[in-house]
Amino acid sequence: MSSPVDPLAVDGNRPTAPPVAVIPAGQSGHGQTAFVRRQPVRIVDGRREGGYTDLFELICPGCGDRPELDYSEVPPRLQWLRGPRPLEAALAAYHKHIGQA
Repeated sequence: MSSPVDPLAVDGNRPTAPPVAVIPAGQSGHGQTAFVRRQPVRIVDGRREGGYTDLFELICPGCGDRPELDYSEVPPRLQWLRGPRPLEAALAAYHKHIGQA
């Protein structure tokens, strides 16, 4: 019996992907994945309910944040990144986060 052949293997070795730099939350270099939004009063089942607050959140999918989650559903390291903040502070945090500050 022969063993199954891996179609991606070359000379018996599976190719490896080049290393990917993971940028920690709060570090600059996230390009266009980060954005600022008005903080919803709450999010239930991925939908906003109850309107919006007067504060803003910094959401960065590149850091692992998911905009469909409520603030209370994201880990503390992402809560720290999200804020909430007044608009000027949220924009300053955004520019710093993407390396434009």
